[in-house]
Amino acid sequence: MYFLFPHLKFKYIINNHKKTIKSGVWYDEDSKTMRGSSTFLSARVDSIARNLGQGIRVATLADLSRPEIMKIMKDKFYSDTPAIVLRSLKDSFEQNRLLIKQLAPMIEKKVGKLNLPVLITGFDVKPSKSGEGYGLDIVARDDFSVLQDERLSGKYDGQRFSNVDENGLPIFDNSGSRTWFARNQGISRLCLNRNLDLYSWCYGDDSLAYSYDYGRVALVRDAVAVGRKKVK
Repeated sequence: MYFLFPHLKFKYIINNHKKTIKSGVWYDEDSKTMRGSSTFLSARVDSIARNLGQGIRVATLADLSRPEIMKIMKDKFYSDTPAIVLRSLKDSFEQNRLLIKQLAPMIEKKVGKLNLPVLITGFDVKPSKSGEGYGLDIVARDDFSVLQDERLSGKYDGQRFSNVDENGLPIFDNSGSRTWFARNQGISRLCLNRNLDLYSWCYGDDSLAYSYDYGRVALVRDAVAVGRKKVK
């Protein structure tokens, strides 16, 4: 996890939020760095950081294509943005199916109609009472947002691009230097890989929670932070 602002209490996040950040994340004493990256971790850290009221947040999809962040990640790390892509109500993995049942009514409440695929942002996670599936509930924050865009569809898997739009979604270009990888069903995480490709994929039944050693969550700070409202 790469933090641009070292005053954040890394150990506090690990020790007090183990149930929500799940597995594969730890604090490296030697490098003074938190290692690991997953959808749930990035969502939890994003909520914690935003509530500091200092304009600090986890990098969005658009942020992950900023040259300064790609320079940090290139050939070294991958980084998840706090977002979920929903492409269909069916999913081959049971844990994802349970999560879709939570997300679908939240999306309909926000936009009125379920028109897939969508990119979901502005959420936190908390331990679920049932303990089923991932053992987590998705909680909509005040800034909960749903973006419908055809480019999120699995049919664009493998498309090339070099540039992204204001939402961080790829502007497809056959001569592009990067690749967009997209799953064709269910839900998936959304991350920048160390080769600078964008992955909206799912690798197994615990995909949204799984974290690798070379994962890092990037924090950025908005230029205007004074008077920033905390999210709920």
